This record gives sequence, C-alpha cells and structure tokens, in this order.
Amino acid sequence: MVHRDVISVTSRAQKVKVEPGAGTLLWILQRLSSYGLLLFLPIHLYFTYFTKLDTPVLTYEGARETFRAFPLWYVLNEGLLLLCALFHGLNGFRNVIYDWTTNSAVRHTVNFVLIVLGIAGAILGFWTLWALA
Repeated sequence: MVHRDVISVTSRAQKVKVEPGAGTLLWILQRLSSYGLLLFLPIHLYFTYFTKLDTPVLTYEGARETFRAFPLWYVLNEGLLLLCALFHGLNGFRNVIYDWTTNSAVRHTVNFVLIVLGIAGAILGFWTLWALA
C-alpha cells in the first residue's frame, strides 16, 4: 500500500492510501460503456422513433409491436443500452464523489448506495423488457 499526497477540492494535500492498479478496471469500463452508449443509443432511437413514422405518439402498443417485429435485436439492444447507461452514469457520479472527498467512510457509503441503485435500476429495466414480451 502506497501513501500519496492528493490535492483535492479541500485545497490542502491529504494522505490517501492507493493500491497499485486501483481503479484501472473501472476506468476501462467507463470508456467501454461510453462506446456502448454511442453504439446502442442510435439503434434505440431508430427502434423508438423511426420504425413507426405513421404514428405521431409513442405508445406501449407501438413499443410492443416493434418488439414483436425484432424480438432478439430489440431485447439485446435495450438490455445493453440499459447496462451501459446505468454503469456509465453511476460510475461517473462515483468519480465526482471521489474527487470531492477522500473520507473512506463516505466513499464506502457512496459505493454501497450506488451498487444498490444500479441493481435496482437493472431489475426495473429488465422487468420492463420482460413485460413487452
């Protein structure tokens, strides 16, 4: 374990325990999730808005009709978009909190709350996809 002086928004250096390679996986996953968003979001917009040009209003029935026309692609795209968006947003919020404080109790609490929110969001999102089937 290495101790490094880290200058944060508190404007004075603080001693922070840093493990070699800590945060590298999350950094890589943040980048990969951004690429996922760039790939899956336009497909989502296409399924949502451009497959039904004759209807001006989005409805549950319209979404279900699109799902029935492209079941595998729809579920695959929406599920991966959901996972990428949840991870990217929650990990980005975590990074902001980590920049804001070096208090390990706050960081552990934030990690726990964000994991719970991520799991709850994934369950609700996949439950909604299941309802379309």
